[in-house]
Amino acid sequence: MKKILISFLSALSLIFMNPALAFAAGSTLSLSPPTGTFNKNCNFSLTVNLDTSTFETAGTDVIINYDTTRFVANKISNGSIYPDYTGNSIDTLTGTILISGLASATSFFKGAGTFATIDFTVLETAPVGATQIKFDFDPNDKSKTTDTNVVEITTMVETLNQVVNGNYVIGTGSCGQGGPISTGSATITQPPRWTPTQAPLPGTADVNPTLILVGIGGSLTFLGFFSLARR
Repeated sequence: MKKILISFLSALSLIFMNPALAFAAGSTLSLSPPTGTFNKNCNFSLTVNLDTSTFETAGTDVIINYDTTRFVANKISNGSIYPDYTGNSIDTLTGTILISGLASATSFFKGAGTFATIDFTVLETAPVGATQIKFDFDPNDKSKTTDTNVVEITTMVETLNQVVNGNYVIGTGSCGQGGPISTGSATITQPPRWTPTQAPLPGTADVNPTLILVGIGGSLTFLGFFSLARR
């Protein structure tokens, strides 16, 4: 635990000396396909791709929002770039998807790969026309810890620089090869309302997330500290 705290304080000192580290350009998250036409009462899947550029990452929190009058998210399938995925959830009331991936003490992710895959259904009553499925991400507010984040392992700073949202069209044609999805096998959670929160680091005061972004999506980095400490 002492080594973890020493690393934590070293990262804090490094960022104080060079605040530009907190705003370094780097990681990208994208939805694939980024465009397409999906017809009523049909299923489709979107891949969440992560490219960390040159950064080794301690973990990633992804928050995705979709229009509940057009879609329902049915299942999250984890990718293989992180060994642990914790706290995944789908809130079908608000159209909010949360996916969290954590690195291990000996294996950090660097490069490009599939972070997760999400299965959707287009509702039979969906209005036709253009719609979006998009990341909750504010590129102008690096201090925000309750949106989508990608954290670098050494400095514990935000590396996410841009996201590629999905722009789609709801149509009325046939389903093609996929056919209507069976919601009987879906993995869906329906809490009254999911609200991200930031957990404090035990034994310390709250730290300004603008400088070190200790919380990814409100909890990821602190969970990573405890995971590293245990190992």
